[in-house]
Amino acid sequence: MIIDLHVHEAIFSGCSRMSLEDAVTSARYQGLDAMCITNHDSLDIAESDSLRTMNFPVFVGVELSTRQGDMLAFGLESLPSFRPTAQEFIDFVACRNGFSCAAHPFRAWSGGLGDCLDSLHGLDGVEVLNGGTDDEANCRALQACTQLGLAALGGSDAHRSQDVGKCATWFPGSVISMRELLQTMKSGRCHPVMRHADGIYRVWDDAVAVTQDVPFSWMRKKLRNIL
Repeated sequence: MIIDLHVHEAIFSGCSRMSLEDAVTSARYQGLDAMCITNHDSLDIAESDSLRTMNFPVFVGVELSTRQGDMLAFGLESLPSFRPTAQEFIDFVACRNGFSCAAHPFRAWSGGLGDCLDSLHGLDGVEVLNGGTDDEANCRALQACTQLGLAALGGSDAHRSQDVGKCATWFPGSVISMRELLQTMKSGRCHPVMRHADGIYRVWDDAVAVTQDVPFSWMRKKLRNIL
């Protein structure tokens, strides 16, 4: 399955320019198998009646603004009542058996955890391929992720329908529940992919990283001939 793990919709993320319906329509058109709505500092979309009538798999996560930078989290039913540090949020997610991920950690114009990644304990993953981030920053994220031995994820960070699915994450087999999503991400068996101009999703090393002297050999070995 190919799932876009980082999408914003307009009702609960004021910076977005698309409705949930538009996001789902675009996801279908782009060949995604599912997507995750990760609104800013809000899980409220989970209570939306529209979510249950989409006839398309939509998971609910969050992009939380910690004191050090933005983080994605999956598997939560509530959020902290205060603005936590990154470590406090990681601990909050871990206590609830969720999955914590550094969002676009090296993007210059929008808050990321950046160089504090290696000081954090219990972080589950890193968004190494973000559709709103330049290649250099994405490659730095991959290098940090590889060095720390964390799960590597990809997401479009879409705020407009035309950006949905620009980047995504490949999952082996079928993922139909949040439990399965969490299990696969924690296992490290999911990998970032990029949609090319021909509409085909390919392993990111074929698109960018091979020209950036980034260690992608582990991903090439695992995914060559799979997609």
